[in-house]
Amino acid sequence: MSVIWKNKKGKEITLLNPSEKGRKCADELRAGVHATNDGMLKRDRYGNPIPLTDTEKAWRGGYLAARRDSANCYNFQHGKQGKKNKRGNNYPAVY
Repeated sequence: MSVIWKNKKGKEITLLNPSEKGRKCADELRAGVHATNDGMLKRDRYGNPIPLTDTEKAWRGGYLAARRDSANCYNFQHGKQGKKNKRGNNYPAVY
Protein backbone atom coordinates (compact mmCIF):
# COMPACT_ATOMS: atom_id res chain seq x y z
CA MET A 1 0.00 0.00 0.00
CA SER A 2 1.39 3.38 -0.95
CA VAL A 3 2.09 5.98 1.70
CA ILE A 4 1.50 9.71 1.34
CA TRP A 5 4.29 11.61 3.05
CA LYS A 6 4.52 15.35 3.63
CA ASN A 7 7.98 16.94 3.40
CA LYS A 8 9.25 19.99 5.34
CA LYS A 9 7.87 22.41 2.76
CA GLY A 10 4.41 20.82 2.93
CA LYS A 11 4.55 19.06 -0.43
CA GLU A 12 2.82 15.67 -0.43
CA ILE A 13 4.82 12.80 -1.93
CA THR A 14 3.44 9.34 -2.69
CA LEU A 15 5.82 6.49 -1.78
CA LEU A 16 5.22 3.13 -3.49
CA ASN A 17 5.89 -0.36 -2.19
CA PRO A 18 7.84 -2.73 -4.48
CA SER A 19 4.80 -4.35 -6.11
CA GLU A 20 3.26 -0.96 -6.90
CA LYS A 21 6.59 0.25 -8.27
CA GLY A 22 6.71 -2.78 -10.58
CA ARG A 23 3.16 -2.15 -11.74
CA LYS A 24 4.05 1.51 -12.42
CA CYS A 25 7.10 0.47 -14.48
CA ALA A 26 4.99 -1.97 -16.50
CA ASP A 27 2.29 0.65 -17.12
CA GLU A 28 4.88 3.20 -18.23
CA LEU A 29 6.45 0.68 -20.62
CA ARG A 30 3.06 -0.18 -22.13
CA ALA A 31 2.08 3.47 -22.56
CA GLY A 32 5.57 4.72 -23.50
CA VAL A 33 5.21 7.87 -21.35
CA HIS A 34 6.19 9.00 -17.84
CA ALA A 35 3.65 8.74 -15.03
CA THR A 36 3.55 10.07 -11.49
CA ASN A 37 3.24 7.80 -8.47
CA ASP A 38 -0.43 8.83 -8.32
CA GLY A 39 -1.03 7.46 -11.83
CA MET A 40 -1.26 10.81 -13.62
CA LEU A 41 0.74 11.48 -16.80
CA LYS A 42 3.78 13.71 -16.44
CA ARG A 43 3.57 16.60 -18.88
CA ASP A 44 6.05 19.10 -20.27
CA ARG A 45 5.53 22.84 -20.12
CA TYR A 46 3.38 22.74 -23.27
CA GLY A 47 1.00 20.13 -21.84
CA ASN A 48 2.27 17.19 -23.90
CA PRO A 49 2.98 13.83 -22.20
CA ILE A 50 6.71 13.22 -21.67
CA PRO A 51 7.78 10.13 -23.68
CA LEU A 52 10.24 7.57 -22.32
CA THR A 53 13.70 7.55 -23.85
CA ASP A 54 15.32 4.29 -24.97
CA THR A 55 17.51 4.33 -21.85
CA GLU A 56 14.50 4.74 -19.56
CA LYS A 57 12.67 1.91 -21.35
CA ALA A 58 15.72 -0.34 -20.92
CA TRP A 59 15.97 0.50 -17.21
CA ARG A 60 12.30 -0.30 -16.61
CA GLY A 61 12.55 -3.53 -18.59
CA GLY A 62 15.63 -4.55 -16.61
CA TYR A 63 13.89 -3.75 -13.32
CA LEU A 64 10.93 -5.96 -14.25
CA ALA A 65 13.23 -8.77 -15.43
CA ALA A 66 15.15 -8.66 -12.14
CA ARG A 67 11.89 -8.89 -10.16
CA ARG A 68 10.79 -11.84 -12.32
CA ASP A 69 14.14 -13.62 -11.84
CA SER A 70 13.99 -13.06 -8.09
CA ALA A 71 10.45 -14.47 -7.92
CA ASN A 72 11.43 -17.53 -9.98
CA CYS A 73 14.43 -18.17 -7.72
CA TYR A 74 12.27 -17.87 -4.59
CA ASN A 75 9.65 -20.23 -6.03
CA PHE A 76 12.30 -22.81 -6.96
CA GLN A 77 13.95 -22.66 -3.52
CA HIS A 78 10.63 -23.07 -1.73
CA GLY A 79 9.18 -25.72 -4.04
CA LYS A 80 6.39 -23.53 -5.35
CA GLN A 81 5.02 -23.22 -8.85
CA GLY A 82 5.28 -19.83 -10.48
CA LYS A 83 2.85 -18.31 -12.97
CA LYS A 84 4.79 -19.80 -15.87
CA ASN A 85 4.15 -23.38 -14.72
CA LYS A 86 0.54 -22.80 -13.69
CA ARG A 87 -0.45 -21.41 -17.09
CA GLY A 88 1.03 -24.30 -19.00
CA ASN A 89 -0.73 -27.19 -20.68
CA ASN A 90 -2.96 -28.64 -17.96
CA TYR A 91 -4.54 -31.28 -20.17
CA PRO A 92 -4.02 -34.93 -19.20
CA ALA A 93 -1.76 -36.94 -21.45
CA VAL A 94 -3.64 -39.15 -23.89
CA TYR A 95 -1.82 -42.22 -25.15
